[in-house]
Amino acid sequence: MEILFWKHATSKQEKSGLCTLYLRITVNGSRVEIGSTGVTISVKDWNVDGQKITGRDPLNNLKNETLKGLEMRLWGIFNDLVRRNEKVTADRIKRAFMLPPAVAYIFAFDEYMKGYEKRKDVSESSKKTLRNHRQLVLRFLGENNLREILVDEFTPDVMEDYRAWCKGSGYKDSYFTRSARSFGAVTKFAKKKKWISENPLDDYKIGHERIERPEYLDSIQLKRWRSHQFAHPTAQKVADLFVLYARTGFHYQDLIHIIRNPSDYLITGIDGKQWIVKPRQKTKIEAKVPIDQFPEVKSIVSKYGGWEKVPTFSNAKMNDWLKLCAAEVNLKLVPAQRIYPELSVKHGRTSFCDYCLNELGLSRESILTMMGRISAAELDRYVRSDERAVIAAFKISAALAS
Repeated sequence: MEILFWKHATSKQEKSGLCTLYLRITVNGSRVEIGSTGVTISVKDWNVDGQKITGRDPLNNLKNETLKGLEMRLWGIFNDLVRRNEKVTADRIKRAFMLPPAVAYIFAFDEYMKGYEKRKDVSESSKKTLRNHRQLVLRFLGENNLREILVDEFTPDVMEDYRAWCKGSGYKDSYFTRSARSFGAVTKFAKKKKWISENPLDDYKIGHERIERPEYLDSIQLKRWRSHQFAHPTAQKVADLFVLYARTGFHYQDLIHIIRNPSDYLITGIDGKQWIVKPRQKTKIEAKVPIDQFPEVKSIVSKYGGWEKVPTFSNAKMNDWLKLCAAEVNLKLVPAQRIYPELSVKHGRTSFCDYCLNELGLSRESILTMMGRISAAELDRYVRSDERAVIAAFKISAALAS
């Protein structure tokens, strides 16, 4: 095999005395153009016989190293074909050379995440979710000796291994589905960047997310929760704050914004009563909650002397203390009455939806308005109708008939 670098200049380059180096190979008399090396030099600096760049340009040494690297790649492909006793042709060497260099999957993930972090149309919570997915894939790869796996090696078989790993690690199927979509987005991104010639997950079907039955506190459990005197003062404050989540339906950050800046979100509604109107941080859709209809809210706020004085905690601290609170309450209850032991802030939202739908008999449209949601299908993540909703509906019907 012969390797030759040669000069080519556009009309614009000729005026400046510049040129670009191109590359060709010849194997057994058959010549093939590899194409541009991307290296631009001064015409007078090119040594044809020595096939190297001379002159005083401080970048010339770096450019020579680039050319040397291209030569080494070509000789590596040539020697690999010879070693495997396979037919060596110029076309075959060119095809192998034009394939993208090997890129590690985790490198591709990091590059994808850099672009995602810069997007202004993506919420902070979505960015945080992607960061969590990166930590998850790192754990999976590490525990399965796949740290150096390349993007084009992240195949459907690997994804199925990941599914099994999630199940064995106690993750719900819904979590696999959401994280698998992120993993697939990375291989798609790598294909777009031309780091791989084919997306290995193109034909892999992740499937629809199976929505788990939501956990919540019903009104009886919440009444017990409110009447319980917690042993630790922090536990009592966390328990009180949870009541606000369970009777407003707000996400963690949205309620924190309301507590810190109540005047921005408390209004008098068209009914002359007090409402909270708050654009959700994630979607900017307004959630509209008539808090006069939820006396527990005013009770907690009054206990602390106003919204600004309601205690707040980080999301992580809240979730840790809520589990301790649930354990303390459950000590006095029989199994059938016990509160969900893995209680967290998000269960305030499910408790709110359950109360509104199954106990108050409110329409799904009304609940969507209070939650700051648009699609009724999104409610399935937070609430399921049961016989209480049927009973409530008949009571409303009877009241209207009378």
